[in-house]
Amino acid sequence: MSLNLSAKWRQWRWQMEFYHTPLELRYSYRLLSRISDHPLLRLLLLFLRLPRFFPCRLPPRPRDIMAYPREAYMNQHHPDVYETRLIPAWRWRDTLQRAFYRLYETVCAYDEPLTGYEAEYMWRRSAGSAWAPGMLRDPRDDGCDDREQLAVMASLADALTDAFNWRLELGLRPDGELVEGGPGARFVPYARPAWTAAAPRLQSRLVLHDYGDSSIAGSSEPFDRRNIQASAAALRTI
Repeated sequence: MSLNLSAKWRQWRWQMEFYHTPLELRYSYRLLSRISDHPLLRLLLLFLRLPRFFPCRLPPRPRDIMAYPREAYMNQHHPDVYETRLIPAWRWRDTLQRAFYRLYETVCAYDEPLTGYEAEYMWRRSAGSAWAPGMLRDPRDDGCDDREQLAVMASLADALTDAFNWRLELGLRPDGELVEGGPGARFVPYARPAWTAAAPRLQSRLVLHDYGDSSIAGSSEPFDRRNIQASAAALRTI
């Protein structure tokens, strides 16, 4: 009898070791333990907060972010973003607009690794229509009245849409599926947000990304069209 109970106990422990709820609570707790002195409290607050979604605020202007040493801005303002993006309960409370504003911050900070991670995160979530690039809200609705900021955000929104459609052309899909036939497979392209068409072209060139070589004058088309020097290469990760 005791041997039978012992075997059942071992079996139960083995099952619990590999059991995962949709919210992955144990995994989330371990992640939060790395970045917080009170991981249980922080996890609890993710479930108890109201309203459901995190607040979304307009980030600083491009030149304010560019005033920081390269990549220092994100380390100071979003030090835990890589870990928190992995937590299901946090993702449940995140929004497309918040992610886009974070992406804008990474681009202005010239933090290409985080730009790639954020773009990949948004791509995976774009499988749902609520996260399609065309659903991005006009920043002017959030109080944007700076021409440079609006031009940068419009260029980024266009570049992000182009990057997503580039993935679709390769046969990739946000849900991880690889479409048979690869390049050339039929797909419905993402639409650019309507508000980007009216975004201004800057009179003076804004050097968002200094390549450190005067012989390199190129800039990604959506940015160059608005007289901004910036690369969108980090948006195109696979």
